[in-house]
Amino acid sequence: MSRDIGVYIVKEKLPPTDVLRDVIIRAGFPCVLDDEFDPLTFNGFLLCPVNGAPSGFTYFSRELDENELKELNADFVPDLVIVLSAGRYGSEWISAAATAGSLASFTEGLLVDYLTGSQFFANDAVKWAKSQMPIRQ
Repeated sequence: MSRDIGVYIVKEKLPPTDVLRDVIIRAGFPCVLDDEFDPLTFNGFLLCPVNGAPSGFTYFSRELDENELKELNADFVPDLVIVLSAGRYGSEWISAAATAGSLASFTEGLLVDYLTGSQFFANDAVKWAKSQMPIRQ
């Protein structure tokens, strides 16, 4: 079973992948996003090691339709959604949540946890992502 996160953004605010990788690291997440991909055309498993161990998540992006826009409680008009899907391994969820939270924060977007239906705007997205990290002993 997978768990999915959607990040709704304005396409022009999408950062270069090396910038996104650095944003994730600066936010204090234990992940290093592979930055050798085109964020608008890539579709598949994206590497994002956690604490140096292999990990990642399934990634794809698409434009929004009118029905989807009506369902969002956004205070802006997004034109792109990036969906990150984590599989059964905990490290996949860590890498997906860290990437989604950092992306939503940097782009002033909206993060939606599709499992719970919870929505988080940019200022709360990283806080939500950090709440998803396991507590270190």
